[in-house]
Formats: sequence, structure tokens, C-alpha cells
Amino acid sequence: MLTKFFLSFLVLCLQSTFASDVLIWTSNEGAAKAINEIKVDYEKEYKQKIIVEVLNKDLTSLFKTAALTGKGPDILLWANDVSGELAQSGLVEPLDELPFLTENFLPVSLKAFKYKGRLYGYPYAVESLALFYNKNMIKTPPSSFEEIEQIALKINNPAKKIYGFLYDFKTFFFSFPILNASGGYIFGEDANGLNSKDIGITHQGFIDGLTFLQGLNTKGIIPSSTDRGIAFENFKSNKLAFMIDGPWAIKDLNESRVNYGIAVLPTFKGKVAKPFVGVHGFMVRRSSTNKLRAKEFIEKFLLSKKGITTFYKFDNRAPARIDVLDELSKTDPKVEILKRSAENGVAMPNIPQMGSVWTAMGKALSLSLEQKMPAKEALNLVVNQIK
Repeated sequence: MLTKFFLSFLVLCLQSTFASDVLIWTSNEGAAKAINEIKVDYEKEYKQKIIVEVLNKDLTSLFKTAALTGKGPDILLWANDVSGELAQSGLVEPLDELPFLTENFLPVSLKAFKYKGRLYGYPYAVESLALFYNKNMIKTPPSSFEEIEQIALKINNPAKKIYGFLYDFKTFFFSFPILNASGGYIFGEDANGLNSKDIGITHQGFIDGLTFLQGLNTKGIIPSSTDRGIAFENFKSNKLAFMIDGPWAIKDLNESRVNYGIAVLPTFKGKVAKPFVGVHGFMVRRSSTNKLRAKEFIEKFLLSKKGITTFYKFDNRAPARIDVLDELSKTDPKVEILKRSAENGVAMPNIPQMGSVWTAMGKALSLSLEQKMPAKEALNLVVNQIK
């Protein structure tokens, strides 16, 4: 133990003497502004610069290309769903699940960055879907999707361009909460994490959910042409009672001055609708010579209570840190809703095999909602594509 400690200390000392700047890559301009504010204390204490580069390109491909040649950023700020692929390729550093993480951060945020039982990223923010409702049309959000259906049937008046319920229902990300509510799942889990050989999309829960979505279409509630843009514009224009969307919608809605509220997603068939939880965080390049400094900056500064609060100031995703969530929710009720939504949710799968699921489920939704193929038939058809 002493030898291991001594070696780590020696490496840290050498890094202090010869260390280059710590480089961070992100595509999030808000997060970059937060880091540039947070880094002031670090640079003053450690006499080492933090450089943040905002790249508006495919960060995954750029990082892989650079890391394979021993180059690239010391820290990659990116979404959890690529962490499994990068871990499998040996490009990001496995991290210790330190007590301050398990004590202070949402469990789902840590789970999202795990691959084969190891942690490969430090979370800072979570995002998941919620129910948005127009307070001028609906006073109290309903408790079930079945109730939404009944309200929508009464409100719907396409001739006057008034709608009850619209959302991007042909996109798997948006429809997953209804599909998985009554037992459906994508991949089963075992002691090593997600098991890509256990595929659950033909579970009765998925069939029930997809059948319900077909009903929303055939009853004239959601036209098959509906996408996220159509739903969002109608909601902003006070023509829509309910939509499913995420925290990224809040800024635009606030600017539109529509009188709206948000709620956790209602139940389906009496069961909690579980949205995907996307988690944003920091991964450390395995070949970096600045690994210890990078980890120290993340652990002591970026993930501190002050650091996470600063991120929320510039990036309106819900913080992954519980005490910051609790503090913010005292003055902003929306934060409490976003927290509960994440706690109800399912961590976005990060295993490489998930890529085939997005494609296959997009096809299943299209077959069912546009071509009217029975739900069970559509799901059975695409499960072989996934396998």
C-alpha cells in the first residue's frame, strides 16, 4: 500500500514539475463558460492552466482518432452513451467509485457511466423527459396516460388547430417511457451490467405500449406526421394541452411566455413510465500524461458543490449532485420535477450494441404508426435485426 502511495505521489510530483496544460474538449458552450469560471481557483492554487476547447463536430470520432495516437484532450466532456464504446476500446481511464460520489450523486448518474462493473466517467448533469402542460387549458396534470388520452379526445379540434396531446411519438427516445412502463426492457442485466444477449423488446409490456401508441394515432389524437418540431411549435403557440419533452425546452418556453407547467411522466397501466436518463460528465483519456491532475481538477473543483452550481448557471440540465438539486428546488420547483424524473428513469444504455436498437426500434415505430402493422408483428420483425 505504501509503495503504491509513494509511486502515485512521485508521479504527481513529476507532473507538477513537467506538466503541460490540462486540455478539455466539449461541444457545450455553456459548460465551457462554467469551466472557465471554475478553473480560476485551480489555476491560482496549482499554477497550471486549464484549456477548454469547444468543438462543434462529432466529438466521439474526433476523440477516438486522437486517442488512438496518444493525442487529444486530457478530459472529454461528453454524454454517457459513448462511454461503453470508449471503455471497450481502452481509450478512457477506469475510475474509482469514491465515497464522495456515492454519497452525493444520483445513483442513476453513476450507473450511466458504468461498463462491465467499472466506472468510466464522473457525472455532472442529468436530463430526462417530463410532461409539459398548458396551464390555461389544464389546471392539474393527469396521473395516467390513459387519462391524457381521454382529455385529448375532448380537447382535440384540428379544424380550429387546437390539440390535446402531441409529441415525437415515432422516435424511440420519446416513446420509450410508455413502451417500458409495464415491464418491457431493452437489455437484461446481470452481475456484469447490461447483457446484450437478453433482448426484451418483444416483452408484453412493449407490445401493450406500442398498441396504446397506435390507438393515439387511429383515434385522431396524434397524426402520424407529428415530430418534435410540430409538437413544440403548437405548444408555444398555446394550441396544445400536453406534450412530452425535456429540460432543453425550458429556455425557449420561458421566452415564449406560454403559461406552462411540468410534471413527472404519468403512469401507464398503473406502472411508472421510466424515461431514458442521459448523463453528461467527464471522461479521462487513458493515454494522458496528465491523468492525475485531470482527476484532481474534476474531483476537487468541477464536482464540488460550488462547481456543480456553476454548471447549472450556464447549462440548465438538472445537476447530478443531490445537495445542489435540493438547494435549487427550494426556489425553482421545476428542478424538483427534473430530479424526480431522473430518479424514475433508466440510464441511457452505453454498450456499443445499443446502436442497432435505435435503428430497429425506429423501424418498428414507423411500421406500426405509419403502415399500421400490429404491434407484436412489428416488434417480432425487428428483434431479429437487433440480434
